[in-house]
Amino acid sequence: MVDWIEGTAGASFVSRSSGETMLIAADSEGATLRHGGSEVTLPRRTIAILPAGETIVNFGGKTALIRLSGASALADGMGAANATDYAIPDAAVAAPGKPSESRAQGIRLHSIDALKAPADKPRLKMLRSADISINWVEYHGLRDRTALSPHDHADFEQGSLAIRGDFLHHLRVPWGPDATQWQDDRHIEAPAASLMVIPPRVIHTTEGLGDGHHILLDVFCPPRADFLAKGWISNDAEYANS
Repeated sequence: MVDWIEGTAGASFVSRSSGETMLIAADSEGATLRHGGSEVTLPRRTIAILPAGETIVNFGGKTALIRLSGASALADGMGAANATDYAIPDAAVAAPGKPSESRAQGIRLHSIDALKAPADKPRLKMLRSADISINWVEYHGLRDRTALSPHDHADFEQGSLAIRGDFLHHLRVPWGPDATQWQDDRHIEAPAASLMVIPPRVIHTTEGLGDGHHILLDVFCPPRADFLAKGWISNDAEYANS
């Protein structure tokens, strides 16, 4: 579940979940988070991992916050704008499995600028919660069109959230023996505050449009097992059964 939540100074909302959630302040600061008896400030360009339960979020100024919830969102009955797309389960998507157990307590804050990208993946900064993982992709100007990265995933979806700038998603459905299932390539423009959900086995790559600042967030549930195995996810040590 991906929520784009906008508010102004004095506004608030309550985040309730039976599992961990992520709350991301990409451009603005000043929100305060209160969970149990503790209160923390959410600085600009910071990702907060919220424990299960109730967190009260107070806006300190005009801003947009991004909330990411894993499979617990279904158990909690959170309604999505595109819920009908999932009325019939896709057999190609593997079940998310049991969330990992967190070793840490309370709200944890991770500065985006302090995260280190893996040497093998210098374009990506990676973080996780108990049942999701994210890739933070950020650059200025156009992406090198001679060095794009078309690929697919065998058994999981990818959500790509445009946070800042405009993007172009390139999508290709592989040809199988049944020609009636073939589809033309699609090239879909996605401005900020839009989410592209990419199904399994669809070949995809994305490039920023224009010379400005681009931020794209890729979201996965469960956390990417291949990235965990390579030690690429910055805060994996926070979890006991990773």
